[in-house]
Amino acid sequence: MKIKSHFIWLILIIQLFGCKKDNPMPDITTGLVAFFPLNGSAYDSVNNIYGIIHSVTSTKNRNNINGMAMNFSRTDSSFINFNDHINYSLISKVFTINCWVNPIDSIETGAVLSKRNPGGPFEYSLDNHFSHSVFNLDNWPYDGNGSVYGIDPLKASLTLKLNEWHMITYVADGSSLKVYTDGILQTGIDNYNAGKDFNDTDASFMIGVGGPWGVNFYFNGAIDDVKIYNRVLSEEQVKYLMQK
Repeated sequence: MKIKSHFIWLILIIQLFGCKKDNPMPDITTGLVAFFPLNGSAYDSVNNIYGIIHSVTSTKNRNNINGMAMNFSRTDSSFINFNDHINYSLISKVFTINCWVNPIDSIETGAVLSKRNPGGPFEYSLDNHFSHSVFNLDNWPYDGNGSVYGIDPLKASLTLKLNEWHMITYVADGSSLKVYTDGILQTGIDNYNAGKDFNDTDASFMIGVGGPWGVNFYFNGAIDDVKIYNRVLSEEQVKYLMQK
């Protein structure tokens, strides 16, 4: 009986300590090349870069905690300038851009983030200049002639409710660009245009301002937790980010 009892205990120990976990945590750190927590300051915690703040103030985040997000005002021309860094460019055409936003109006065009100069060179801009209620990721080759992904008006678009926090996730795999809203994949897809490629330009990475050629559009509302990856995040990983 003792031998049988010991054998049963041995089996239980093997099952307890020897088995792999069935549901490992999704990996949301590999490939993270820039992270702007916006927790009351302008700081890229991956590249140890401090941005220059222009009329931006701290505010409550999506969890209603004071000082853990940043508020941008169109009337004050608010933005944060992080200057140029190679990790802010999308030269491989494979990337994920993830951020939280809380827009307070859709009266005028506004840009969440961008890396382009008004007169060029150009890279990308997350804004709503096609339709004030619909956001797209404008993306260009160096000279701004056409798009790397899609044809205007772009199809990978999303509509946001005002005065609510939403998570925006743009994912490009080298052949197509798609977007998630609050972890839910939207239907529109922008395909890669052969011969059109991103360049590593000297344009500054900005939060709170951007737009197409010749203009600066300022965001009106709050922005938080901006992330850039140099890889594709899976749908499971995007949904996991929603819980963070």
